[in-house]
Amino acid sequence: MANSTTVYRGQDGRMWVDVTENKSLVAADSGIVQNVLTDAITLTLPTSAAATVGATFIARNGGDNDANTPTGSGYNGSVLVTLAPVAADGITGNAFTAATNKAALNTKATAQVGDEIVVVGSGVTSAAAWFIQSVKGTWVRAS
Repeated sequence: MANSTTVYRGQDGRMWVDVTENKSLVAADSGIVQNVLTDAITLTLPTSAAATVGATFIARNGGDNDANTPTGSGYNGSVLVTLAPVAADGITGNAFTAATNKAALNTKATAQVGDEIVVVGSGVTSAAAWFIQSVKGTWVRAS
């Protein structure tokens, strides 16, 4: 099953798209909540470059759904979400040590439906390529 391309207004008024397979984000995904509904999904950020300065990417744990739950109302502790930079880039903030090629993880052990991380592009290829703007829930840096 391919990722949905249908963008809809989520319960918080922001624009959302459901993610059920690994996804490489592109500039057009900026500002759209990537609502992850399947376990062990990796969202890969685009390469940090001039085109990504100020681009905002949002990864949200939507929990694993079954046929009896509406979209966006999955179960706590059911989904690991990984937000990964490309190898030459890094994610900075949230007390993460500056390093390239290290993802941000919302692990199943701590995951709550609605946990999310918001990153903003610096436009520079480095450990500081993506700055964490906000975090809801527990997100850790991959080792």
